[in-house]
Amino acid sequence: MDGNGRLTLGARWALWWGKARRYFYHSFYPAYIARGHARRRGECLRCGVCCRLGTRCSHLATDERGMSLCLRHAIRPRNCRVFPIDESDLAERDSVSPGTRCGFSFAPERLAECPKDAGAEGRAGP
Repeated sequence: MDGNGRLTLGARWALWWGKARRYFYHSFYPAYIARGHARRRGECLRCGVCCRLGTRCSHLATDERGMSLCLRHAIRPRNCRVFPIDESDLAERDSVSPGTRCGFSFAPERLAECPKDAGAEGRAGP
């Protein structure tokens, strides 16, 4: 960010590159998205920061409690549906609003491979 709290041209370029990266993955490499989502933990806190990456989405609104609301949630673009894919997406999001916590995080690769229903001894469940 510049001294006035605005994103620099380089930062804006990085955000647009992130949009292109996500589009590439969901169009040509869905297995990468599936692996990222298998590691993804948490849930959306409706902060709306991801809707302001590059430009502010014209479908972003707020409800009566001040929570972000997508006016096209049921038919939102795939880039929105898959966000965040990986840690890179969270880093881009944090560059826009570093003080706003995201509800998503990612487990390390090796932990994500463990079965969710593993027993106390690490055996797969029934």
